[in-house]
Amino acid sequence: MTLAKGSFGVVVTALCLFIAVEAWLAFAHPLARLPVATMEQGELFNSINCIKNEVRESNHEPYMVLLGSSLMVAPVVQAESQFRKHPIKRFFERRATVCEDRLNSLIVPSDKQAVMVFNGAVGGGMASDDFFVARELLQSKDSPAAIVCGVAPRDFQDNLVPGTYSTSAFQVLANCSDLGQLWSDKNLTADKKFDVAFGRVSSLWRNRAEVKSYFGLLSKKLIEKVCPFIVFDKYGPTLALAAQKAGVFPEEVKGTPMAYPGFAIDHYDSPKTCQQYMRSYNPIDKRMIDEQFAYFDRMLELAGQRGVEVLVVNMPLSQSNKELMPPGFYACYLTRLKDACARRHIHLADYNSAEWDANNNFIDTVHIRPEKSSAFVESLMKFVADSPLALALEGSQKRRIGAAASLQAQ
Repeated sequence: MTLAKGSFGVVVTALCLFIAVEAWLAFAHPLARLPVATMEQGELFNSINCIKNEVRESNHEPYMVLLGSSLMVAPVVQAESQFRKHPIKRFFERRATVCEDRLNSLIVPSDKQAVMVFNGAVGGGMASDDFFVARELLQSKDSPAAIVCGVAPRDFQDNLVPGTYSTSAFQVLANCSDLGQLWSDKNLTADKKFDVAFGRVSSLWRNRAEVKSYFGLLSKKLIEKVCPFIVFDKYGPTLALAAQKAGVFPEEVKGTPMAYPGFAIDHYDSPKTCQQYMRSYNPIDKRMIDEQFAYFDRMLELAGQRGVEVLVVNMPLSQSNKELMPPGFYACYLTRLKDACARRHIHLADYNSAEWDANNNFIDTVHIRPEKSSAFVESLMKFVADSPLALALEGSQKRRIGAAASLQAQ
């Protein structure tokens, strides 16, 4: 009897300790301050927090959010740094003032309240990521008045992505209600399904690899202090990994990615980018495409339910990048995209044109050059101003921008 009572006490104590650690991770976010790469140091986690915090401080001014992958990130961030004329922290400065300047110069408001624009696009994002980000913002206290979602073929077909469960948006924003497709996925083993599912419940479990990496780094530093000789490889001033005393450990993270006026954001060269996209596009994974289009439709449906209008943007891609796709794939993608938008009465801005798909418009075949970024932002804001997007104001008041506003003014 005494042993049973003691065992029960141990279990209760362990459970209380587990709950305390989980609460600490959920509310204090200590992993955001670790010197190793963590999800809480990544673009998605910080962009969501920065948008929410700035919106909260804006006294409920209407705002529009841009969604998409690095194809949207690159031109907006590059144009933003040029507009501000100083470097910006890519993960933490998500206010797109260059878009605001262009948009507010085009709209015809019924009052003088300006529209805020935030960049919620994330490098490597897929259609499912757009859904999770949109849901997080649409279900928040201060939801966006409009959404501009940039998409491209890789957002629906990417063989380099193991599955929706592996993306940063799923890891950060998904909940237990998003596990339905996980259980029906016959390509996942039972232990992998348990891993992903338990990660929706436990922050410690979800981030165990990052915690392990941190303690591994601490161990390396301790060993280095007591050993009189060189033990570990590090990155030196030339960024070459070699055995050396001074330098940065491979798992160590310092600083944050920056965008500089007149310079492209970090990218691979064209040959390596083409190699990656060749693998992303080939072979076609119909199951993934169907799944991603289902998430895309869910995003449009949710926005419609919330009364938030959406502008979908078929992002520009170079001719050389489109040549990497299987024959007929781009045409099928575009047809399916147009059909999805038409079913929901969503306006589509199609940049698949000779004006935008010239190879010399891109730094690496997919990301727009810095010198073309401002022109893209200008063009995109004109699309927004002439689209049927409605920007909600306080109470039941609404104003329409661009063409709709002109009709109201008459």
